[in-house]
Amino acid sequence: MRSIAIAIAIAAVAAVTASPARAAEPPSGAGFYSVDTAGSTQALRVGEKGKWVLSLRAKAPWHVDPRAPVKIRLEPGAGLAPERTALARKDAVDPRAESPRFEAPFSASAPGSHQAKAHLEFFLCRDTICERQTTTVALPVTVK
Repeated sequence: MRSIAIAIAIAAVAAVTASPARAAEPPSGAGFYSVDTAGSTQALRVGEKGKWVLSLRAKAPWHVDPRAPVKIRLEPGAGLAPERTALARKDAVDPRAESPRFEAPFSASAPGSHQAKAHLEFFLCRDTICERQTTTVALPVTVK
């Protein structure tokens, strides 16, 4: 009787560790997406306005599902003032896009080399699962 219970326990552990759902999960998102900042203002004069551009691009077979939330928190450097410090999916240029693009206007108030940070939280999805991702992107700006 005892050997049957041990055999059942070993079979249960083997079944859990061989679960196909484990193979479908991305390893912390590394290599499964990119954040493109092309089009962001990198140089301007004091008093001028610029914009930061953030585009989320997932790599197949993953995608950024249009129904999943996206949160962006902007942390401006000294001398930079964004119009808004928080963005969500609804603020995307096309909120229904699988590669959402965000444009965040800002102004410059002090000369020098500055750096803002964008903290992103979003979900990478596949046919059967979605996995939460977080990343931080640097946005350098030179103000004359």
